Amino acid sequence: MAQEDTTKRLAEAKALVKDQPAKAEKIYQEILTQPPGSNDKAIRDFESALIGLGELYRDHKRTQDLANLIQQTRDALSSFPRAKTSKLLRQLLDLFHGIPNTVDTQVAVTKSCIEWAVAQRQGFLRQNLEVRLVGLYMQKQSYYDSLTLINTLLKELKRLDDKLVLVEVQLLESKVYHALGNVPKGRAALTSARTSAASVYTPPLLQAGLDMQSG
Repeated sequence: MAQEDTTKRLAEAKALVKDQPAKAEKIYQEILTQPPGSNDKAIRDFESALIGLGELYRDHKRTQDLANLIQQTRDALSSFPRAKTSKLLRQLLDLFHGIPNTVDTQVAVTKSCIEWAVAQRQGFLRQNLEVRLVGLYMQKQSYYDSLTLINTLLKELKRLDDKLVLVEVQLLESKVYHALGNVPKGRAALTSARTSAASVYTPPLLQAGLDMQSG
């Protein structure tokens, strides 16, 4: 499919999404069956088709189709720059937030993505996905699973001196301990998070989380 044709088909799919979603889905799928190519325009069109199809599945509450889309397109994403791969995977996983009662599916898909990231030797992406998994375990109230993963992450992050992610994980640790009723450990984890945050720029949302946890 020529690049100009792909761009036209993409515009057509976007126009059809609301009133003829089945036709839009078919066009998106046709675009995604083609290799993304190497020029910027081709990559952007592939990204647009991928996110467009994911949003269509979200809007129609098609949980399993969204899960399959993520798992089926990972290999194509491996040809992208790592930062872009990480961003697109996060965007796709975030689409589950628009579908109720999908935590178990999110856990399964996130675990699968972690295994893929390990195989691809994408350490930063793996860490990001593991932090996401901690949050999902907390939603399921699987607090001991959360703590097991948190402890592994803390050891690694302290060794790498990755302060920003460290703050995020220490804040999650505090929340888990408070949920378990272990207030002293919850406070200690929050103190550690604040200490780590003092030496790095903390985005507003994360800072708000620290302030809220402090009460």
